[in-house]
Amino acid sequence: MILRIWIISVAAVLLLAINAGAMTLDGDCSIRFFGQSTLHDFQGQVACQPFIMQTEERPTGRQVVQPPVVTVRVSEMNTDNTSRDKKMWAMFDNERFPEIKGQFVGLDHELTLEQLTASDNGEGSLEFDLQIRDTTQHIKAKTSVLTITPEQIVFIMEFPLSLASFELKPPSVMGIIRVADEVRVEVQTTLHRQEPLEVSATDKER
Repeated sequence: MILRIWIISVAAVLLLAINAGAMTLDGDCSIRFFGQSTLHDFQGQVACQPFIMQTEERPTGRQVVQPPVVTVRVSEMNTDNTSRDKKMWAMFDNERFPEIKGQFVGLDHELTLEQLTASDNGEGSLEFDLQIRDTTQHIKAKTSVLTITPEQIVFIMEFPLSLASFELKPPSVMGIIRVADEVRVEVQTTLHRQEPLEVSATDKER
């Protein structure tokens, strides 16, 4: 169940690496999560709230001056089953903790670029802190399907999530139908540059 992400900022780093000066990127993401139960598998979806990432060129190199914080509203998480959704929201204690947050603090744009493009087919990794209720875990996600155009960067992030690691008790029905602890999360993130820029042929081929 969520987030994540999720996410992000790092692809932004690809734009940052080929452009000087201050830059603001607008981000959005669509999230899908996949779970299992003793009855059948299920999946759900949610969109993160719009976010921004700001960077600027300094004598020591390009710095992220406003790290992105990506949030998901628990009440907007949807599995296409009203009864199941209510149990899911209750598990997250939606009244007290209405949002899940992905926090990208201390980003290093060169290291992030290296992690995101770790292989020729666009597969890499991205790390962030995920906060659910009052518990925060460090997450390392796999990234793939990296696409760069003058207007935007698109990539997919995927990671497993243990409900127990966030002290969440999976919902059950009459103690018979139980949801498994691990949920797979997939986040498609798009970073929009406010003004298009020129992208080299090498970057386009990634």
